Amino acid sequence: MAYDVLYIDHGNPDAKLNYSRLKTKAPQTVTDKKQIKTNPYWEVSSHADTSNFDFNWMPDTHLENYDHYGVNTYGFVDNGISMQHNPKGDVHINDFLKINRVTSQQIFYIDTGSHKNYLEDLKLSHDVHSTRFFDSWQNVAKRCLNKMTADYCWIVPSDVDPNTIDFSWFPNYWETNYLHIFKSKWQKNSGVMFLHKDWQQDTTQYKYQDRFVVKADLHAYDKFFLDFFDDNSKISEHSFDMPTTKVRFFDNHLDTIKRLTNKSTTKYFWVLSGNCDYTKFDFTWLPDEKTYDHLHTFSSNKQVYGDTFFVDKHSFAIKSDKLKNFKHYETINFNTQQKVDRLPYEKIKINHFDFASAIKTNYQQSNSKYFWITNSQATLKNFAYDYAPDYWSPTTIYTFAPNNDVMLVPKDAGPHITDQVYDYPHIKKLDVEATEPYVFDVVYVSNGEPDEEKHWKIIKSKAPRAKWVRGVKGRTKAYQEMARVSNTNWFYACFAKSEIVEEFDFTWQPDRLKAPCHYIFYGKQTINGLEYGHGGVIMYEKQLTLNTNEPGIDFTLSARHDVVPILSTTVHAGETEYMAWKTAFRECIKLHQDVTTKNDVDAKYRLKIWKSIGETKNGVWSIMGANDGVEFYDSVKGDPVQLQNSYEWEWLNEYFIKKYTSIDQPVIIEV
Repeated sequence: MAYDVLYIDHGNPDAKLNYSRLKTKAPQTVTDKKQIKTNPYWEVSSHADTSNFDFNWMPDTHLENYDHYGVNTYGFVDNGISMQHNPKGDVHINDFLKINRVTSQQIFYIDTGSHKNYLEDLKLSHDVHSTRFFDSWQNVAKRCLNKMTADYCWIVPSDVDPNTIDFSWFPNYWETNYLHIFKSKWQKNSGVMFLHKDWQQDTTQYKYQDRFVVKADLHAYDKFFLDFFDDNSKISEHSFDMPTTKVRFFDNHLDTIKRLTNKSTTKYFWVLSGNCDYTKFDFTWLPDEKTYDHLHTFSSNKQVYGDTFFVDKHSFAIKSDKLKNFKHYETINFNTQQKVDRLPYEKIKINHFDFASAIKTNYQQSNSKYFWITNSQATLKNFAYDYAPDYWSPTTIYTFAPNNDVMLVPKDAGPHITDQVYDYPHIKKLDVEATEPYVFDVVYVSNGEPDEEKHWKIIKSKAPRAKWVRGVKGRTKAYQEMARVSNTNWFYACFAKSEIVEEFDFTWQPDRLKAPCHYIFYGKQTINGLEYGHGGVIMYEKQLTLNTNEPGIDFTLSARHDVVPILSTTVHAGETEYMAWKTAFRECIKLHQDVTTKNDVDAKYRLKIWKSIGETKNGVWSIMGANDGVEFYDSVKGDPVQLQNSYEWEWLNEYFIKKYTSIDQPVIIEV
């Protein structure tokens, strides 16, 4: 037999049309429970799709006294169509009763400040009411609860794609007193909610649903593409397929985004950068409810200060008004859900250590905002060249450990550099290792000094790669011969009168950011205790050494040089009378010159010690040489031509012999 059908009107848009269709299919349909004459009877919701339902269905005989509920496509127990008894019987959930629901609903369309791309389409199929977003989605739901005229309604934000919402969804019928919140791909609250009037009984009750995933509207918010006017920007622009407004990147992200707040027509906007590859990036991402007014940034490679932003324009305009340092922005969300691939920068290889000249030579031809420079003499580790510089701060030169033989250089640095990389004000040395430690040659020079063999053995034990230059006549020729035997751009020059200290290991590296120069290490004088550059190891730059053909009274100081305050040697300059005198004579001419011409305080102190202290063997000769040097300088009134004579070994021999002819058997080393 056919049971009566009770139709329940929930106030949804097609309720009357659905009733008419049901009445045609089941003439025994009534709308007043008092008109029901059969027991059991069918109860049908105005949300139910009855087009394929068989009202002749009968339960098994042993279940005929139960109230029967079916399940919907999500497996929830659905009372859209149910068989009821009067009085009510025990509940039986019958999997054979398949409940389908209509999709036409009462919808509250929430204006989130986005483009309303789907509003008109929704109006074609639903009863749509518009309202604006309040400070939280729960407050939005409460407002809709007070305005809804149907028993159920859907809350749909303007920034989602409603085609990804299944409006036929319905929970277990005993859970209608919950506010049902649907997730998006990225957040557990997409803003899409299912609301039943029963929720007003307790507005603290809610459940998160994941039976379908809401997708945001790709075109909900304005998008700005920052053009760097380089090759990478052209590549980046083809890594996404959506409309953007192209704008010029200014000096930094902060100032650029400030300008965009006046251009955006939506409450939020995206910022894309021309240095990134967006092939894998999902622009349907939206923030969670708690961070809507934050500045959201997505890392570029491993750089957390990224180049891709989701911006609340009103909040940003207020918080950035007097901001100078972008990193001090009040509320930044460093998003970890997605990251962007930074497009690779141009790579340039050089076969030398003069990075300043390489930058000057190449920056104008670079086709990207940054470019890599690698010294090909260095051995690369497993280095990926994927470091992403920080565009939140002034453009910076980045150097990589351990020796700075790899640099990432901004094109903007080029005009600032004249002699050295340090001419540019923004440099950051990273501890990211790019190369193996570079090994420089060690060259030992001697000319018959008493302990030359002893000191050579010490050097050879510490640096088996060391080479020995001996017996070259003339100071300049000796130094240049050392340069010629070296196969590296710098070499450690060691001298026979000096003994390498235990702690010195020949691993120190010249500064790649400086212009090429010589480096002078400290030596400790056994004869008077002074510890400074005299007699120490010198790290000579090969080309400077070969180019110094007409030095002043000091070969090393005749080219660009620097001092490294690391003790390298113990200086044994008093092994013979003549060594003690000659060493002090030449050194004190130079010290006295610095005192006279520069009023150098350090030189004044050192000169005083040389002239007054000689504690070891031949210390007296050292003191005599020091005073003789000052006397000679004064006698020629500092004439550079006359002083230059002291540079030559032969002249020193003759001067010593002439001055001390009364001395029996003076020890003369040079011939």
